[in-house]
Amino acid sequence: MIASRRTFLKGTAAATAAGVLPWQAAQAQAAIELKMASFVPPSHSIWVDPLLPWAKDVEKRSGGKMTVRPFPSMQLGGKPPELYRQMVQGIADIVFTLPGYTAGDFPMMSLTELPGTANDAEDGTRKLWANFDKFFAKEFEAAKVLMLWNSDTAGIMSRAKPIRTLEDMKGMRIRTPSRAQSAQLTALGATPVDMPVTQIYNALERGVIDATMIPLSAMLDFKLLEVVKHLTVDAPLGRSPFLVAMQRKRYDSLPADLKKIVDDTTGLQMSLGGARSYDKKNVAALAEAKKSRDVISLAPAERNRWLGIFRKLAQEQAAEVDKRGLPGSALVKSYKLIG
Repeated sequence: MIASRRTFLKGTAAATAAGVLPWQAAQAQAAIELKMASFVPPSHSIWVDPLLPWAKDVEKRSGGKMTVRPFPSMQLGGKPPELYRQMVQGIADIVFTLPGYTAGDFPMMSLTELPGTANDAEDGTRKLWANFDKFFAKEFEAAKVLMLWNSDTAGIMSRAKPIRTLEDMKGMRIRTPSRAQSAQLTALGATPVDMPVTQIYNALERGVIDATMIPLSAMLDFKLLEVVKHLTVDAPLGRSPFLVAMQRKRYDSLPADLKKIVDDTTGLQMSLGGARSYDKKNVAALAEAKKSRDVISLAPAERNRWLGIFRKLAQEQAAEVDKRGLPGSALVKSYKLIG
């Protein structure tokens, strides 16, 4: 009887294990969901392409083992400047944001916002990646950088007053996306107002600000043409770097095959997709503006006046970063902003 009972129990345990193990294996292979958050609306050009197609590609390549769940328009809570830290804290696994929103955390990257760093978004993007390991990697230790690209060419959009000269800038309240670009406006005689892009429309409409300095593509993405009358283009302004980053710990925790999918689908080539999207939208936005708005190009002599101010600013900002024990001047020299 004892032997029979033992045989019965052993058989029962084996049968139970046979039933449990496949379930456990299935659980181990359950899809890994990555939360991807941003401040932009779901209609934003970068959200639509390349981010959402990338999310679908990741799911397809992984056979459904890894999915990317989008959370546009700050749906996970908080404010746009908090996005990078939300990623570090694990509130989101992936974020699409601007390092300039928390410029103090990225002093080296902030220097790339100086005027003269690039001819267009694609040119600037290639330079960011070429310089990444040497100058920027340490600032992004907490992240796996998936995309890093430059914005398209910026302009100054004003609600009432046209801007043709330095004297026109004096005292104007102009929205800025970052501390680095605030310094540019101050040097030009304007009063910078830090503000996320999502607040610009209402601020212009209500007269809280007189103008905004922003890439021209934003005219379409955020409907700014509805609340401005004058656009100053071809001014030697800086451009913002944009970032899509994944929490480093989250990336490191992925199985090797899923890491490879992330590696194979991100980096320079995906970043160039974002840059080209912005450059294309820049052209479309300018064409649209010319139909109904006053579009102003700076005269060559006036442009040189602005450049003279910015050369001095580049030297000053590089020296400030040098004081933190970082190679600020070396970076600025590599961009040929100073001799």
